[in-house]
Amino acid sequence: MKVRDIYSSYLLVAGLTFLLLGIGNWIAGAVQISKYQSLLHKMAHTGLEDSYRSFQELDQQKNEEVLRRINEDRERYNTARVKIDFFYVVLSGGRLLFLLGALLTFLALIRLIRQDTLMKIRRLATHPLRDQR
Repeated sequence: MKVRDIYSSYLLVAGLTFLLLGIGNWIAGAVQISKYQSLLHKMAHTGLEDSYRSFQELDQQKNEEVLRRINEDRERYNTARVKIDFFYVVLSGGRLLFLLGALLTFLALIRLIRQDTLMKIRRLATHPLRDQR
C-alpha cells in the first residue's frame, strides 16, 4: 500500500476529519460543562431569597433594591443553565461525530487493505513464481 492510496481515499479523509472534529467538540463540551456546573453550584446557595422573605413590609425603593440583587443572581443562574444545555448539545454532537469518524475510518482502512490485497493477488496471478530447481 502506498501513501498516495491512503491520502487519496475520500472515505478515510472524511473519517479522520469527523474523528478530529468529534474529539474537539467532546473535549470543549466536557470542559465548559464542568466550568458552568461549578458556577451553578456556587450560585445555588446564595441565601438571598431567604433574606428577602424575612422582611415584613418594604416600600417601593427598598423593594427594588432587594429584588434587583435577587433578579441579577437569577439571571446569571439562568444564563449558566442555558449555557450548560448548549454545551450538552456540543458534547453529544462531539460524541456522534467521533463515532461516525471512527466508523468511517475503520471502513476506509478495511477497504484500502482489501484493495491492496486484491491488487497483490492479481499481480501474483499474472506473474507466477518460478520453481527454482
